[in-house]
Amino acid sequence: MTTHDQDLIVGIYDTVANVSLWPEVLDRIAESVGAKGAMLFEIDNDALTGTHLAKSYSRDLVDYYLREYLAEEMSDHRSFLKHIKEHDTVDIVPDTILYDDIEEFRARPNIQATLDVGLLHRAAALLNKDNIDVGRFSIQFGADRGPINPEESATLNRILPHVAKAFHLGHPLQQLAAQSQSLLAAIDRLTIGMCLLDRNGNVVVANQEFHRQKQDYPVFEITPQGALRFPLAQNQRSFEALKSDAKNHGQFGARPRKEAIPVEDDVYLCIEVAPVDRMGEVSDGAFAGYLVFSTDTSRPVGCDTGLIRKAFALTDAETRLIDDICLGHTNAQIAERRERSVDTINAQVKAILGKSECANRTQFVRLMMSFGAPLLAE
Repeated sequence: MTTHDQDLIVGIYDTVANVSLWPEVLDRIAESVGAKGAMLFEIDNDALTGTHLAKSYSRDLVDYYLREYLAEEMSDHRSFLKHIKEHDTVDIVPDTILYDDIEEFRARPNIQATLDVGLLHRAAALLNKDNIDVGRFSIQFGADRGPINPEESATLNRILPHVAKAFHLGHPLQQLAAQSQSLLAAIDRLTIGMCLLDRNGNVVVANQEFHRQKQDYPVFEITPQGALRFPLAQNQRSFEALKSDAKNHGQFGARPRKEAIPVEDDVYLCIEVAPVDRMGEVSDGAFAGYLVFSTDTSRPVGCDTGLIRKAFALTDAETRLIDDICLGHTNAQIAERRERSVDTINAQVKAILGKSECANRTQFVRLMMSFGAPLLAE
């Protein structure tokens, strides 16, 4: 990984605490592969929303384009989906999969519209392979050149796992920032644990949920000197590795649900670390610290069961179990509530985990959090 990549990755993670930095970061990503610009999209009720745009783009023009050519864009989106590889990392897919004849491609109405502003080729990637509606990356190239080449694809494939993780981690803080003038003053509203560390690993601020987890589970502690520490040597080594090496941060790419630490029977904390170089509420200059997020998967979570059913083709019986799993009920408790045998519930839960490609219930809870789980307390 080059020094340029390392610097860019640090900039990507700065967006977790400050989403207003995304336009600058998207410009830097586009520049790294000779593109004109890049965007992050989300899909809601079959409508595309440009969530974050490069600074070079006009919000009004992008919004008009997405309304005017929604059908074409959704058709292209489905075509891109067919070429996403089945692994956890992010894959950049070139637009060459959309056509056999370049002149025929150029004649499409939506491509004619992009040609009017000097753009032709593009490439796209999913940022969340669990929920395909949450996060799509798109990069656009000038009309004076050809499609993305293998070297440019390799560059983006190194960078985009970090974009996926930063976009994922930034969602709760984005919701918080939309309702509060001071982010750090409002972090107690988060339903997940959050802790800000300085460059030496000392705790600057932590929310109530983080302190609750520290009190209830012997997973991490704050030393008398103020440093965050994991008593179990293996966990401490993993934590230090995440902090020390930028390429580790996005290791789970488009399926961010595997970083889990067992704390007791069937209870896990999912720990995630994001470097943060700029934190305006703490320092006017470079901060060079870390944001630590900790999710207690035994706590009740909400989700959109309809979306989960559709995404993983669950049966009626399997769908009805989702609410019970969300509430943290064991299989035996579910069996009692549903007046079914434990063997029946075990089989249905096993089927749910198989269809959703989750190794255990903890991973499934993490997965459900991508489907409408509230991240702010009422």
